[in-house]
Amino acid sequence: KQWYQRRVRGSVSTQIPPIPNPPYPVPLPSGGRQGVHGWLILPWEQSLPDPNDPSAPAYAWFSHHVPEFWTDSPHDWQIIFQGEITPIMVAENDSLPIRLPYPPQSPLLVDEFTFTPPPNFSLNDLLMRRITGLKGVVYNGSFDTPYERYAISLGSVNISQLTTAIYLNQSLSIPSYPVLSYYSYPRAPAVNGIAPTTGIQNFYFAHSIRARPDFDQIIHGEINLSQCQCSGECSKFYQSIFTPGIQWTIPGLQNVVEDRLLPNTNPVSILLTTPSSSITCKLMVLEQIHCVLGPSFFDICVDNLFVNFN
Repeated sequence: KQWYQRRVRGSVSTQIPPIPNPPYPVPLPSGGRQGVHGWLILPWEQSLPDPNDPSAPAYAWFSHHVPEFWTDSPHDWQIIFQGEITPIMVAENDSLPIRLPYPPQSPLLVDEFTFTPPPNFSLNDLLMRRITGLKGVVYNGSFDTPYERYAISLGSVNISQLTTAIYLNQSLSIPSYPVLSYYSYPRAPAVNGIAPTTGIQNFYFAHSIRARPDFDQIIHGEINLSQCQCSGECSKFYQSIFTPGIQWTIPGLQNVVEDRLLPNTNPVSILLTTPSSSITCKLMVLEQIHCVLGPSFFDICVDNLFVNFN
């Protein structure tokens, strides 16, 4: 453990200037929300590890692990960003690839893989793009897995796009979403804005957190694009489906943990509504990667119950 901590000191890089006046609902003073902020790794489809280049970066979505509702908490944001993680050299001129279950060679993640920078850093500075890089430890597991986490690699993460950033207001006056809702993130993002138009495509889905107590859940599923239907202005039909962080609703299901989407043998209808169109697709849920209950997001979902590790 001490060796890992020695290797990742100086874990913050600041290469991109801050975004001027970002549209956030609360002030984000420099240095605020100091804490140990971990991230759930959701890898993209890529040909890794590369035997010819063990230091090749891995592209992924990174989900804040975990948020909290409390205003005195440094974690009161649901955040998902796009980035790349590169192995940190462990000896002179020697790198070892980060051993993750990379799709499509590995069709399922199965386990929960996380990235944690050991020292505290400011979540405000990450949100304002004062911090664009982090160094830390890659783990298989976390506090919410039924097995004890263990370190598998050292990595350096570059944040290329802050895709989703939702402030979690603890006020009981905030209304919950009336139906079950998820943000989606393609496992194989569109290239140069050109989205696939056929075949079965894989997506990660993050439950939309809004009002206490709520729940934080990540699932992985597939959509057969040939079964999707669109009404209204449909010229950008497929681009809409592949927009990272787009919000889907699940008609007929309440926004409660008991109704959350779980792996099943039958697909579920999901609805995407844009200002000019309505898109319906069938989602086959393949795995639940992560699920904890709010408002503190420490109790773990198990089927329609939960486990308390206190």
